[in-house]
Amino acid sequence: MHVFCWAVLFAISLGDGASAAGVPKDGVLEFDIVRNGEAIGTHTYLFDRSANRTEVRIKTEINFRLFFISVYLFEHESTEVWQGGKLNSLESITNENGTPVKLQVYQVEDALMVHGADGNHTVERDIIPASLWNRLILDRSQTLATISGNVKKIKVEYLGAEKLKVRGKKVTTQHFQLTGEFKRELWYDKNDVLVGVRFEASDGSTVAYVLR
Repeated sequence: MHVFCWAVLFAISLGDGASAAGVPKDGVLEFDIVRNGEAIGTHTYLFDRSANRTEVRIKTEINFRLFFISVYLFEHESTEVWQGGKLNSLESITNENGTPVKLQVYQVEDALMVHGADGNHTVERDIIPASLWNRLILDRSQTLATISGNVKKIKVEYLGAEKLKVRGKKVTTQHFQLTGEFKRELWYDKNDVLVGVRFEASDGSTVAYVLR
């Protein structure tokens, strides 16, 4: 079933477009990052909305230890600014096991200029970053990687309504799967707010974002 089923099942009021889709009422989303059932870090979104402008600050911290020895360190911070329903700028800095990577995205006329680790290029203004909070990613065939700045081709499949345990309660969610060059399973509630993420890590382990 195509992603358009989402629009049939829920009447969506987007307000100022992309900048409103998926913003929780209290402006905060906090997830535990769980690998094969063990909590290894946190992933947090902080939203600040005013008029038709939305700023989203995202922070990820992972410190995976084996026998009290740190074997994998990942730190990521990014800031997205949305204006009038479109991405206006994105800046991120990532530290993976001591290797820093910076990304800068900003508006140039009707496009976005990307300065990333793999070089500079432009992308369409209506692209949705792969930060996942904005459910409008489900309406796209590509997404912007928030670490490298590369464009990833994606396919979206609607897997159906599903009961998911969120903060100790069973809630009805809509379950989607992204495949292609960027793979994720995503769950959104009836208000389009992201409530769950799952994917397979490069080592074959299963990683999930569990909402606090």
